[in-house]
Amino acid sequence: MPSFHQTQKFRMNAMTAQITIRQAIPDDCAHVADMSNALHVEMDYDNPPHSTDSIHDMMFGKHALIKSLIAWHGETPVGQAVFQPFYNPDISKLGLWMTELYVTPDMRSEKVGHKLMAAMGNHVIRHGYVSMWWSVLQRNEGALRFYERLGARNSGALQYEIDGDALMRLTD
Repeated sequence: MPSFHQTQKFRMNAMTAQITIRQAIPDDCAHVADMSNALHVEMDYDNPPHSTDSIHDMMFGKHALIKSLIAWHGETPVGQAVFQPFYNPDISKLGLWMTELYVTPDMRSEKVGHKLMAAMGNHVIRHGYVSMWWSVLQRNEGALRFYERLGARNSGALQYEIDGDALMRLTD
């Protein structure tokens, strides 16, 4: 089995080209930012926040937190999974939190998302994590159907967020 830093190649049906998946390197930060921003735009968020510099800081800076697997169709990035470890207090073990899964619209019927999830699953197993978690917006019906086809289940947890004025009031 290839190491996490090695390339994983997946053959798809005879009509499609080979997809290569590998861990992002510093030169890929612009691609990671572009795909993260594209996801934000698709989900109707104003002002996508990612820049090459912000992604570089989060992936390779002094306090690096995230990693990314990028799917390539030839020399073109066509998808990514962004992730980080998390502590699961229910079982006192580490899991992997996938913060984003994105596939370019023109490649969504080519099983790129499935290949990225398989590569993520391999990473989870190789590194001894006990699970992989992620959240998805309820309005993202295509993603919900995709994850269910993979065999994922809704854990029943609700995800909450606090920011802005509410966060400031909390600290008063």
